[in-house]
Amino acid sequence: MKLDELIEIANRGYPDDEIVSYHRGETETGDGLAKFIAVELRETFDPKTADAAQIAEAIRALSVARNEIESVIEALANAIRY
Repeated sequence: MKLDELIEIANRGYPDDEIVSYHRGETETGDGLAKFIAVELRETFDPKTADAAQIAEAIRALSVARNEIESVIEALANAIRY
């Protein structure tokens, strides 16, 4: 699998082709989440890894990020309860 292919797969689940645009360096629209996903996928990509393992690693990395975002959301929600 090539990095471009992994980015294209991820981009299918994101509005407006922003992940691809950031990956290609074509945009600076301010969509920090799309930029983060493109960077995270690039940083965890290993061209020597089999396709299924590469996708599994991308899922793992983004799942860790999701958990961290959920913790931040919880902290913010708790702050308004005080």
